[in-house]
Amino acid sequence: MRRLFRVLLDCVFPATCEACDRPLAAGAPSCLCAACVGAIVRPAAPLCAPCGVPLGDPAAVVCGACRRRPPAFASARAAGVYLRAETAGGPLAVAVQAFKYRGRRGLAAPLGALLAERYPFAPDALLVPVPLHPARLRARGFNQALLLARQLGRRRGLALAPDALVRTRATAAQPGLPADERRRNLRDAFVVRRPDAVRGQAAVLVDDVLTTGATADACARALLAAGAVRVDVFTLGRAP
Repeated sequence: MRRLFRVLLDCVFPATCEACDRPLAAGAPSCLCAACVGAIVRPAAPLCAPCGVPLGDPAAVVCGACRRRPPAFASARAAGVYLRAETAGGPLAVAVQAFKYRGRRGLAAPLGALLAERYPFAPDALLVPVPLHPARLRARGFNQALLLARQLGRRRGLALAPDALVRTRATAAQPGLPADERRRNLRDAFVVRRPDAVRGQAAVLVDDVLTTGATADACARALLAAGAVRVDVFTLGRAP
């Protein structure tokens, strides 16, 4: 009955893809069309062993940034390459920006399905979403990382610690800041309020996009200090 209702609703109010705005078939189960999902490509190997940025050089193992300042997390991987929509663009960037900044929560399901399909870590890892500061959470109305982690956890049978890690300090917006300023901006911004939830666990931090890795590094340091034995990072997108 639900599917029939959705088909009838789509016939009256035709749905379009959230990324490309092309019409979707009546009753389509996803708000992203198959062409856009298929166009989301994985970061091309070789990847930096710690941060997952494409290296370009087949002989390289670690990028210059990770050699200069190794991150606290063991590895970071992403479901797709994230190209900013206002430049080269791409369906992943368009979808992420609609999800985060225009409140299109329906995108959590197809984006979470993409994460689940390309999940590269242990089957018994503990998912920890990157938290928002309460003020940012009130303004946005939801934490996109938590919605993604819920979808990933449900689809892959992974445990989730939704409130173990919290953000205690409001910081300046990260986009546009260079790596050193991002790290200073995030110093002591994250705290593990429930150490019992992460102690002895291999944790996988979940977020939407990894750019410099400063946020993931700050979160990983807090989790390791609270007793996590390992922290990996999994995001929808990786900025090249």
